[in-house]
Amino acid sequence: MKMCSSGFAPRRRQGGFIQGAILFALVIIAVVVAAFSLANRDSQSSADTEQARVNASFVLKVGNDIQTGVNRAIADGLAPENLTSSGVLLNQTASSATALNLFDSNLKYVVRPQFPPTALNTAATTQPFTGSDGVGTGATGNWVSKAVTGAGSSNREAIIQIPGLKPDVCKRINVTANSVLVTADLPADLTAAPGEWREGCFGTNSSAGTYFRVVATDAIAPATP
Repeated sequence: MKMCSSGFAPRRRQGGFIQGAILFALVIIAVVVAAFSLANRDSQSSADTEQARVNASFVLKVGNDIQTGVNRAIADGLAPENLTSSGVLLNQTASSATALNLFDSNLKYVVRPQFPPTALNTAATTQPFTGSDGVGTGATGNWVSKAVTGAGSSNREAIIQIPGLKPDVCKRINVTANSVLVTADLPADLTAAPGEWREGCFGTNSSAGTYFRVVATDAIAPATP
């Protein structure tokens, strides 16, 4: 009498092949995910670089616009030695009989700029030129004066400053204005900036930077002979 073998389970000869295929698929998926993550990081880095370049161009344009406004004001009779005094404003204060505001909408020397938030350092809480630091001199003011190298102490330059900028924007400004490497450290302050720089940016690699531009020479009246 023959025994029936139908009660025994058949051998699964393809089980090992299926497991291998699954492992191979998991490896492919992991590689794709890693490649996508790397590409995404590269894309973000490229976007950040382009944004810094665009913001640097904006700041340089603001500097050029202010230069044009200063030139027009001087052509209208403003004495260069008055640029760094309290008689010339770059803030929200209205012009008066004793003070000229270059942002005065009636005079139209310069239109007050609205900076993109992406250009400003996170520590900056207000837009440039909207506070009370638009007059006089000092390290944090919008106007400063600096001695002209080799020209004597009575000859100075009027310099416009725009603080509160991101360090990467500052570096891009120096790349465009002074042909330095984008990896170069920022000058620590205005004094540390090379004497031949007529505009540029100073600060640190981890905090807000300050744009500057020389807008007039002979900003201090010479001594009477």
